Amino acid sequence: GNKNDANDAVAIGETAGRPKVSLLRPKTVEQQDIQSLLRIRERLVENRTANCNQLRGFLAEYGLIVAKTRRQLMLAIPPILEDADNELSTVARGFIQRLYEFQLYLNEQIDQVAEEILTLAQAMPQYPLLLTIPGVGPIVASTLLASINEVNDFKNGRQLAAWLGLTPSQYSSGTTNRLGKITKRGNQTLRRLLIHGARTVVNWCDKKDDSLSLWLQRLKQRQHVCKVTVALANKMARMVFVVMSRGQAFDMNKACKIAA
Repeated sequence: GNKNDANDAVAIGETAGRPKVSLLRPKTVEQQDIQSLLRIRERLVENRTANCNQLRGFLAEYGLIVAKTRRQLMLAIPPILEDADNELSTVARGFIQRLYEFQLYLNEQIDQVAEEILTLAQAMPQYPLLLTIPGVGPIVASTLLASINEVNDFKNGRQLAAWLGLTPSQYSSGTTNRLGKITKRGNQTLRRLLIHGARTVVNWCDKKDDSLSLWLQRLKQRQHVCKVTVALANKMARMVFVVMSRGQAFDMNKACKIAA
């Protein structure tokens, strides 16, 4: 109670002296570089999406409806600007052209930043091992390497999943234990990327017959696909712990023995 800076300082000092407190290790320079580039890339992607939506909205105001995908929009703009019979005014053609050029600039910047990220990540020995995990691509692997200082600081894979907010929240009292939604604590960007990667694996599991795909197929029969996706993201976090802690490539047979 009576929160102030002095009380905060005393509480922090007392907490740091507790024997079971897990302290974060400082990031290496390489990790900080990758993390900074990832933040820049994330902002550029947000700007590209905003510019793309504004561009599509302006075209719709002039009666020109374009497909929702970014690729279709970029393909449609040059013919629209060259068409002298559409509803675009001279002023409209000017700012549509500027927004189109800005979109091309953002695409170029995102590609350059991604290339720098991959160059730094590929120098780390654990990078190729992470790529063997289903649903983990270059950006996810780079984010993992930049976010996790030392994986052995976690006791097991479940602790890593809990650190990422992928484990159920608990509402327990006495002998009654209730599990709710995932906690969504920790690194929001990394959690989102793992869920996106898991969604890709879930979307293609019906066309495969490996042990992980069979496990997902059975799970989809009992649960909604969104729950299956988050469950796989949780499992992926545990896979990441094993791969990084043991320094070995992902083994499908060991990860999914039940479904084999």
